[in-house]
Amino acid sequence: MVVDVIKTYAESIGAKFSAYDDSKAAVIVPIGQHRYQTVLAEAKIIKGSPYIQLTSKISNKEAIKDEHIYGKQKNLLFGKLVIEKDHLEIKAYIDNNMSPLLIAEIINELAAFGDIYEKRFTGKDIY
Repeated sequence: MVVDVIKTYAESIGAKFSAYDDSKAAVIVPIGQHRYQTVLAEAKIIKGSPYIQLTSKISNKEAIKDEHIYGKQKNLLFGKLVIEKDHLEIKAYIDNNMSPLLIAEIINELAAFGDIYEKRFTGKDIY
């Protein structure tokens, strides 16, 4: 399920993807201006229902230079910001019943937002 969803998305935009196993895959989303953002997809069971968790790392938490970053997530339709394992990340959840167009929109939002703040906080194209 995870691999098929990410492979379909990657093929639709001409991106590279890697399948780690049946439950985890990553896609490297081209952002433009020679920048890329990786989005990791991983199978999760939440309250007995299967979902795909999408995650894109932004920076380590020490690099956060904008104390109002969490207020900026109000402009997101699908993603939310979290600190996990000392990294600021943007996450969203999808299921395989969503249309490929909606899945693409969600992945694009995570990658674009993640890249904007990764560049702002680190000045580099790390993730």
